[in-house]
Amino acid sequence: MKKQLASVILAVVLCSALCLVLCSVSTVSASTGTNITIYPSSQYSSPGKTVEYTITVHNYDSKSQSVALEIEAGKCDSSWFEWTEKSVYVRAHSVNSLTLKVTPSMNATERSYNWNVATTSASASASATIVVQGYDYASETHVEGKGVFVIDKDVSSFSGPDAKHQFSVSFDKHYAFSGEIEGFVSDEYLIEGAQGDNANFEQKSAVGDYSAKASGDFLYGSEKLHSPFPFGGTGTTIREQYDVQRMDLRLEDVNLHSTGNQRYKSELATINEFDGHFLLDAKQSVPGYTQIAIRNEFFGNLTVCKHLIFRRPGKTAFAP
Repeated sequence: MKKQLASVILAVVLCSALCLVLCSVSTVSASTGTNITIYPSSQYSSPGKTVEYTITVHNYDSKSQSVALEIEAGKCDSSWFEWTEKSVYVRAHSVNSLTLKVTPSMNATERSYNWNVATTSASASASATIVVQGYDYASETHVEGKGVFVIDKDVSSFSGPDAKHQFSVSFDKHYAFSGEIEGFVSDEYLIEGAQGDNANFEQKSAVGDYSAKASGDFLYGSEKLHSPFPFGGTGTTIREQYDVQRMDLRLEDVNLHSTGNQRYKSELATINEFDGHFLLDAKQSVPGYTQIAIRNEFFGNLTVCKHLIFRRPGKTAFAP
């Protein structure tokens, strides 16, 4: 009996020792040198849209060091990258991270692009992917100077009933101006099957340094975005209107997500510094579930900032 017990104890001791040796070997082999990771490993973008990656450098050695990094652009254009060479100081047995912003050019072709980050000594490297989605519709308008202009836009887009994620948006804009202005911008971008954090629809408006110089000068703007719920939209209507004698600044961004990571979200962010009248009217209607109405109207010499987010429940719960 004692011999059997001794044999069992010996077997356990030998097994434990063997495990310890194997673990030690594994730890030693994995804990020397330098390693690089990129998060996330893949992202969706679109022409002109910036995405951000986090690059983490692991130093497994017992000595702190400055690690020189270099971007290998592959089929990307090197101008897309915020930086192409950088050094990062990493303490012994530690990690350090830095960010890298990547912005595809406005003429970037729709496709997947692979790129790498490597140490200049080539001792470590990591790969990542950026998937560029092309625009189904894009319109960019920039005006500056003195004179008169009238701009009208009316666009609608609805996905088919068989689409994996339905999408609906319609927008119309009307601008009228007489006088002198330093800068006026009105841009729209549409990606019907947007993925990742790309918006299905985004509009950007900006005004810089307008003031009526003569009798009869004016600046008038009207913008309306509608995403009907019955056709797969968020059920949101956002309307902005202004009629001013002075506008030092206007920045506005409206985006609509029906597909992708942020699906079923509408968002407005705007800041306005003006002398005159400004109206913001926003609604969301999801029959039987959500009814929201917001109306803000301002008269005078004011600065108005507004941020709105509307979400609707997922299609699985509330199919149109």
